Amino acid sequence: MAPVDEQLFVLMNGVEYGDGGLRRAFEAELRELLEEDRPLRVYLGIDPTATSLTLGHAVPLRKLRQFQDFGHETVFLIGDVTALIGDPSDKNKLRPQIDSETIQANEAAYFAQASKILNQEKTVVRHNSEWLAELDLNDLISLMSKFTVAEMLTRDNFRQRYQSEDAVYLHEFLYALLQGYDALALECDVQVGGTEQLFNLMAGRKLQEQAGQKKHVPVTMPILVGIDGAMRMSKSTGNFIGLDEAPEEQYGKAMSIPDGVLGNYFQLATNLDRNEVVATIEGLANNERDPMTEKKRLARTIVTELHGADAAAQAEAHFERTVQRREEPEEMPEAAAREGQPLIDVIVEAGAVPSRREARRLFDQGAVTVDGEPVSDGRELARVGSRVRVGKRRWLRITRAED
Repeated sequence: MAPVDEQLFVLMNGVEYGDGGLRRAFEAELRELLEEDRPLRVYLGIDPTATSLTLGHAVPLRKLRQFQDFGHETVFLIGDVTALIGDPSDKNKLRPQIDSETIQANEAAYFAQASKILNQEKTVVRHNSEWLAELDLNDLISLMSKFTVAEMLTRDNFRQRYQSEDAVYLHEFLYALLQGYDALALECDVQVGGTEQLFNLMAGRKLQEQAGQKKHVPVTMPILVGIDGAMRMSKSTGNFIGLDEAPEEQYGKAMSIPDGVLGNYFQLATNLDRNEVVATIEGLANNERDPMTEKKRLARTIVTELHGADAAAQAEAHFERTVQRREEPEEMPEAAAREGQPLIDVIVEAGAVPSRREARRLFDQGAVTVDGEPVSDGRELARVGSRVRVGKRRWLRITRAED
């Protein structure tokens, strides 16, 4: 296997614990494991709670891929039981529960998108229903007896809710215990997760130690800020890049990222060589690298890793033509309009905007043009043959709907 120092440099790059002492301790533990010169068992668990993943979800996936590339055994764990509870890690209120049918529907899409980051042939897929569904009441009582309410209330979001007299439900306590049980069942050496999940990962270490296993090393990754440069990347706020979005959309969104968070994206949202990432971050900080040049490189890298080099080149050409030179694209998707149909309805039905509310906002801002002329009223009727620009990056050619 690769030299220990080389592995540590890559595997600890971008890792955060919120505490320098914890980082030193866990890095030392990881070094000890790597010095055994054997493939480590590393796992990442993801609950299939939605239909698609964003670049933010891909941050721990990229870390898992780094372990893969060094020859370690990597497990992609589908949390089909834990998803029924809902992870409270990053929430200051109760997370809505979803049913098993929805979980099953989401699962296939999750792994297909995760495979854009992971080497599918080197990934072991497991489900925590394999062991959690087998637990009976006695098992659950035994599991709960290993933790105290005081321990649970050391978790920031639980403590804040409790102090604010907001409800904290008993089933939410179960989540950390069950995720901890996953680590025990897998007998893992390393668990990858988000920084907000450190409490859950520590629960797994406790269960492993009590069962006589060697405690795994948590490797936690920070939250990727959204393309607005301010808030956490989320589909609900619209500041996301989706793993299943079109190359042109991904490239255009990446080009809207503020200069101040470029380093964050190079580190967390690409598979570039870690030495080059460090050099890029330092160059940007010292004003030795041009932000626009680096932003284009970032956009190309993101699209290349998700869709391939040809798609990235086409996406860049599309951006330069339509955004930088303000020209129309050579090709644009067609949107069928019925006679007498308002333009706003055509735009929404074509998927050029996620909602009528967003469409109205763009009309109000003058961000919708028809044949080059701004249109402020979405009630204006769609004209067959016209070319519609929606925002900065989306184009439609209006065609006649078939009767």
